[in-house]
Amino acid sequence: MRSIIRYFVLVSLVAPVLLGADVLKPCQIPGIKGPAKCGQIEVWENREAKSGRRIGLKVVVLPATGSPRASDAIAPLGGGPGEAITEEAPYFAEQFEALREHRDLLFVDQRGTGGSHALECDLYPNKDPQTALGAFFPAARVRECRAVLEKQADLRMYTTAAAADDLDEVRGILGYDRLDLCGGSYGTRAALEFMRRHPDRVRVAVLSGVVPPTKPAPLEFPQNAQRAVERIFDDCAADAACHAAFPDLRGDLRAILAKTAAKPVAVDILNPKNGETVHVTLSRNLLGEAIRYLMYQSATGLYVPTLVHQAATGDFAPLAEFALVQRLNLVNGLGGQGLYLSATCSEDLPFITPAAAARQAANTFLGDYRYTDQRAACNEWARGAVPANSREPVRSQLPVLLVSGSWDPVTPARDADEVAATLPHSVKVVIPAGGHGYNGIPGVDACLASMVGSFVERGSTEGVDTACVRALRRPPFPTKPVETKPVALTAEQLRALTGHYTGENGPPVDIVVRDGKLFAEIEGDPPPLLLVPVSPTRMRLLGRFGRYVEFDVQDGKAVGMTLGAGGNRPMVWKRSG
Repeated sequence: MRSIIRYFVLVSLVAPVLLGADVLKPCQIPGIKGPAKCGQIEVWENREAKSGRRIGLKVVVLPATGSPRASDAIAPLGGGPGEAITEEAPYFAEQFEALREHRDLLFVDQRGTGGSHALECDLYPNKDPQTALGAFFPAARVRECRAVLEKQADLRMYTTAAAADDLDEVRGILGYDRLDLCGGSYGTRAALEFMRRHPDRVRVAVLSGVVPPTKPAPLEFPQNAQRAVERIFDDCAADAACHAAFPDLRGDLRAILAKTAAKPVAVDILNPKNGETVHVTLSRNLLGEAIRYLMYQSATGLYVPTLVHQAATGDFAPLAEFALVQRLNLVNGLGGQGLYLSATCSEDLPFITPAAAARQAANTFLGDYRYTDQRAACNEWARGAVPANSREPVRSQLPVLLVSGSWDPVTPARDADEVAATLPHSVKVVIPAGGHGYNGIPGVDACLASMVGSFVERGSTEGVDTACVRALRRPPFPTKPVETKPVALTAEQLRALTGHYTGENGPPVDIVVRDGKLFAEIEGDPPPLLLVPVSPTRMRLLGRFGRYVEFDVQDGKAVGMTLGAGGNRPMVWKRSG
């Protein structure tokens, strides 16, 4: 789940850095061209006591490819909390290829994630579709998870403040003067905490989807999501074609909420694991979660009007499909479930009262289920101590670029406004029709790259050109119903598409047939993705509306395929076997 801002271009140079020769060793990372350095750096689990258990932090450095080498390094920070940022190294290596001529990229898995003493246990051992459409955190499984993890870790020690101090210790060991922080979502909280605790060790920061330290999650999730869906409804009403197709979206939403509240609706959808039709029921809670997560990305946020209206006509299959795929993506992608609980149960839930949660949930489509589920989980979890100032605004003179999306259902632009109030050298931009991520807005990549490059080149917010943001335009709202049933293909048609594909700008992919269903096996990205035929050569990605794979078939055999990338540069593969 890449919730980190994708664009970070640095051009100014200072003195060279010498890495500790014995700390990291040369390594090869799949998907990355050129040398890398990898290793483990040990820190105290209990940083304050400086005694007891030592834990290893996984560190990956992609050295600058040229000279001179700057004394600062770019440090992306993982989202979640729970993302292992070293797993994103291939992505950043591609995006920052030019940047790496003079600056190292530094990746440190946050304690409790990835290769840094990961707090992993399976909260959803039975990943059948109906079980996946259940509680966000099953309390019994949380209790079992704690019992397992407490044999190997003090769960109270896995906080954002401890992770910030870990990162600074790694910085010092590797000899970097300062860090250029790049964070999105929870990564912005981590960056702000680092700025609070180590202000002299930061050069600049780019924060996307800003999380104010004053606002404990998930307190404002319901109101933030409600405001986001209202903005989408307003944008649809201002669009002639969308309004004509969906003249009463607010009425449609009320109707489907009432229906699922009275009784979960029965739906037939495709099982992402095997492509077979499976019968599930969709509750009001999971309906609300599906709508909220649709707005996380601009590309899927465009589908909110048509899917809400389609459900109001009786067809809940697209929303149920999205709810299932999204939940399974969370289950499969969030490796640091224990870290998520340690961080949020220490830093967020204790600062939310049931009365405040009820007020926030009133008259919203999301309701209070996320808070009640997470509170029940935290009742089963160890609570760590947090610094007395952890919920205070971060005050800093550092240059900071704050990026928000106008449709963001979790960290709206007003959150960035709050953070900016105590950062006098910050600049704010709002991506029109931007979700929590901006995939699906044509031209957004180039715009952000130019803007961020201008910001960092100056090392200041003065004179930064943000004009390109005003030129961004969202694609049209889809107005046709989403068909979830696959088109039947013959065995010969399926075989024509199978093979090994090498990407021009993506990882290798194997297209395989299993029990008459087509799957894409992506290197380093399990599990396989089900491809749903809409024609003999056009496939949709299950639960990823608007994303299609087009096969180039010549003389009865595919020679290549293209994945539309939501308004950005398409990903292209050639068949090599």
